[in-house]
Amino acid sequence: MRVYRSLDEIPEGAFETGTAVAVGKFDGVHLGHRALLDAIARASVERHLEPLVFTFENNPLSFLHPESCPDSIMSPEQRIDALAEAGASSCVMVPFDTELAAMPAEDFVEQVLLGRLRARYLALGKDFRFGHRGLGDASLLSELGERHGFAVALVDQVEDPELGRISSSQIREAILQGDVSTAARMLGRFPAVRGEVVRGDARGRELGFPTANLGAGRRGEIEGLIPADGVYAGWAVVAGERYEAAVSVGVNLTFEPEGDPRVEAYLLDFTGDLYGQEIEIRFVERLRGMVAFSGVEALVERMHEDVRQARDILLGR
Repeated sequence: MRVYRSLDEIPEGAFETGTAVAVGKFDGVHLGHRALLDAIARASVERHLEPLVFTFENNPLSFLHPESCPDSIMSPEQRIDALAEAGASSCVMVPFDTELAAMPAEDFVEQVLLGRLRARYLALGKDFRFGHRGLGDASLLSELGERHGFAVALVDQVEDPELGRISSSQIREAILQGDVSTAARMLGRFPAVRGEVVRGDARGRELGFPTANLGAGRRGEIEGLIPADGVYAGWAVVAGERYEAAVSVGVNLTFEPEGDPRVEAYLLDFTGDLYGQEIEIRFVERLRGMVAFSGVEALVERMHEDVRQARDILLGR
């Protein structure tokens, strides 16, 4: 997938055949977003257009109202990877800044969507807002589409029969509560974090459970939304290989109750050195909360049980 991190990076003559565009934050790239991506994929085939996603590097709220901006489900790089997997051939990901915030809705359509992206088809949700003060909406887009000759498709919200409307806010809440299985149901895949494996205190190795400790890496801090403290069954992905894992999130209450919270993964049936490698942790199900044990023996006994439960849960997943 071609990725442009600013409008100025788009070369002259790009998108000459026209594009089918989906616009939005795409935080999580969940099943609702997939409906938009599926719409532009169909349009690209039917109308001979290039499927393109226009999104923002940062949540617009981080610029407009930083005090009320929620944590992101995914890093920009995670979103780019997920959009590529979903079939977008190009992604324009730009910072939401003063210029974009002040741009009137009609100028955004004429200068950005038409002028730079050569949009001939737009797919959007019915509640989509854009332009200065959010004054642009689906009605204005339809009006401008008739004037400038591009099609506008309103995509219905995706609803789960039990959970209701699928949204980034619902998914974020589920992850922060540790309900990763519900989050996975709305995402269409397991929620994940990733980072570089760094050296820790090696206590897990001493106990017979050597763990991969995620810390600051090439892209900075851990990417992705870290779920509530607890122990999880999950998958660890290293160099394209997937391993069953028992994952600990939070502070070690038995040895360092005042220490720093961590994300540590014990890869089942793995031998080797992971230091310095990038690892992705996919959370499947929460096993329990974090507790302080009376001593090493009780902790090790519980860790063996965690591993057994993780194997049972991951079997066949």
